[in-house]
Amino acid sequence: MRASFAQFLAFSQDAADNRTFLAQGKLQMPVLAFGGEATFGPGIGEVLRCVADDVEDAVIPDCGHWITEEQPQATTDLVVDFLRRAR
Repeated sequence: MRASFAQFLAFSQDAADNRTFLAQGKLQMPVLAFGGEATFGPGIGEVLRCVADDVEDAVIPDCGHWITEEQPQATTDLVVDFLRRAR
C-alpha cells in the first residue's frame, strides 16, 4: 500500500514538471488519445489538446478503465491504424 499511495505524493512535483515542459511548447507530433466508453474516453482528447496540437481522439466502445484487457483487439486495431497513418 505504501508504494501505491506514494504516487499521490508525487503529484505536486508532477505538476511543476508539467509546467516546465509545457513552457517549451506543445507537442508537435501526432498524438492518439483513446479511452473506454464507460470511463474517461469521451474527454481524453480534450485533455490532451492542452499539451499537443495534433490530437486524434477515439472512444473504445463497451469498455471501462482497463482498455487493453477489456477490448484488446479493438485497442490493437486502433493503435496499428494510427501508426500506419502517422506523419
